[in-house]
Amino acid sequence: MKKLLILALLALLVPASAMAMKGMEHKKEGMKMGQEGMKMGQEGMKKGMKMDHGGMGMDGVILLQDDVVDGVKAAAHLMDGKKGKMLMLMFTDVESGSMISKGRVAVKVEDPNEKIGEAQKMKKSKGMFGAPVKLDKKGEYHFKVGTKLADGEKRSFHFHYENK
Repeated sequence: MKKLLILALLALLVPASAMAMKGMEHKKEGMKMGQEGMKMGQEGMKKGMKMDHGGMGMDGVILLQDDVVDGVKAAAHLMDGKKGKMLMLMFTDVESGSMISKGRVAVKVEDPNEKIGEAQKMKKSKGMFGAPVKLDKKGEYHFKVGTKLADGEKRSFHFHYENK
């Protein structure tokens, strides 16, 4: 009787462990694909490629075009914040592909009526810089970004977004 019970338990455990192993293989494959995607993105950054994401995004994130100035690439996106939209910027060194997270960044927003708002300091958060932006009119907005990053050089970046 004990042998029969042990055999029955083994019969149940073998398929379960095989399924778990299969799940681990899928997880490893997904991680490998993610790493390959990141590598491709870093190679693009090293080459100084400009990207216009055309508003594609997920979960309330709108990717804006990239801008490269004097060896620094700025990638921008808008995301839903507590009080509206947040403009988020990430800076990378084009040559090395390394992230630049030290320095000062400010943004001026030009609305569709060509009214330019006051410069507002962008706060650091998780290696990126962010500031709330008011996009209450339909039309094209321009984000004029001034920086003085870790290398001490001043750079200006420009992004735009069509609010439909």
